[in-house]
Amino acid sequence: MAFARLATIVALAFTTVTVNAGLVRRVTCSNGKTTTNAVCCPLFDAVDFLQANLFDGSECGEEAHSALRISFHDAIGFSINGGKGGGADGSILVFNQTELAYHANGGIDDIVADQFPIFQTLNQQMNISAGDFLHLAGAVGTSNCPGAPRLQFMFGRPAPVAAAPDLTVPEPTDSVTDILARFADAGFSPAEAV
Repeated sequence: MAFARLATIVALAFTTVTVNAGLVRRVTCSNGKTTTNAVCCPLFDAVDFLQANLFDGSECGEEAHSALRISFHDAIGFSINGGKGGGADGSILVFNQTELAYHANGGIDDIVADQFPIFQTLNQQMNISAGDFLHLAGAVGTSNCPGAPRLQFMFGRPAPVAAAPDLTVPEPTDSVTDILARFADAGFSPAEAV
């Protein structure tokens, strides 16, 4: 008898899960693609634009690697203790005259030169923030590379209000202690930093 009741409860639980899964509403965007949130519809066109204009038709090339690199340099400006930049806000694009002068951002100028006109075009078309652009490009570029993970993208970053301060990007010449301390200040454990 107890087994029959347990079987009934389990069956009802699975039915509830199945019914709830079927209730997820899908929205059809103007381009025919579907999503669960209409706010995401413009991102389909943005991804197509990035693939065509930045990533040479979805290649895992230098631009894909550069997109991930610049998204890291932009994001690491964050500090859980405050006093640093906003992090992941696109300040490296918007305040590039300031942030490109930082020693740790050496070599990023070419990436900014490649991405800034594409950002401007997308910003005019869909009012995407610099942070959303940079981190969408990083996620899309990474997904172009075989064996790479698909990075989660969170949409809705506000525009940056200031440049990230200097010395927020760890350098290869920094000690392990300093690098781990900087990553800890950005919210990463030592295992996550490695």
